[in-house]
Amino acid sequence: MQYHMPYTVKTFIGSEPSTADKKLSFCLKPDGFSFTIITKENHLISYCDVAMDTQTSIATVSSDIKSLFAEKKLAIFGYTECELIVQTSLSSWVPEHLYERGRERQYLSLIGNIKPGTTCYSDYNELLKSYVVFSADSTAVSAFKITFPGIKVRCQYSKLVRPEFVQQVTPVMMLNIRKDCCDIVASKGGQLQLSNTYACVTLGDAIYCTLNIMKMLGLESPDSVLWLSGEVNKTVYAAFAKYFPSIRLFTGCKFECENTDFLNLHTYRDVLVFC
Repeated sequence: MQYHMPYTVKTFIGSEPSTADKKLSFCLKPDGFSFTIITKENHLISYCDVAMDTQTSIATVSSDIKSLFAEKKLAIFGYTECELIVQTSLSSWVPEHLYERGRERQYLSLIGNIKPGTTCYSDYNELLKSYVVFSADSTAVSAFKITFPGIKVRCQYSKLVRPEFVQQVTPVMMLNIRKDCCDIVASKGGQLQLSNTYACVTLGDAIYCTLNIMKMLGLESPDSVLWLSGEVNKTVYAAFAKYFPSIRLFTGCKFECENTDFLNLHTYRDVLVFC
């Protein structure tokens, strides 16, 4: 007989809210989720990293989320914006003039096999005038939608395809490193060249994949810039620095905080919730 394992809070940092206008941002991961609460002035109020089994029932996941917020004395309502970022390996961009709502599963079936137990979603990107269509775990997303009515479901590319990267004249590549895979966004001449996820089990795989894509897209030049985000540490950074002359770390938006504990926060790990 299987017993439900409760959630585990790996990291929690909080401070008193300075305003009533707050934004709640979740990042859903295979082993749980992280979330931040930020004011409209980018003042960081709370950050939490949670290990949780999201493969149980919708009711159980929803109950655990509510219990967590109650434990940390956080409200589950009253936010000016609430978003859930899911990290998917199956996504596709569809220009707005070709997009038809309700056909998300058909769009994705053209590029890959949709895993059982997943639902297809879409998110509009004003920069590209396109929709990014993606798949996500049905149970986990449904639990969040029940707990936070009106929550906006997004994927990692909603956060990685940004003006400061795509609109650069010089070649730019963004690499979001995750367990066993990498999300890669590439642009040149102010135009998006690539937005895709690749299986990269080892660090060597990630470096080889990045080098190969840069060569394939003609991004090899002295002024090319590689941005790293995701699961980045000194070892990962040093390995990439051997092959790429210009590397920068993407840490999301710049935020302010009064609690000194935030200064020690490893923002690269869950960078998507800081954007």
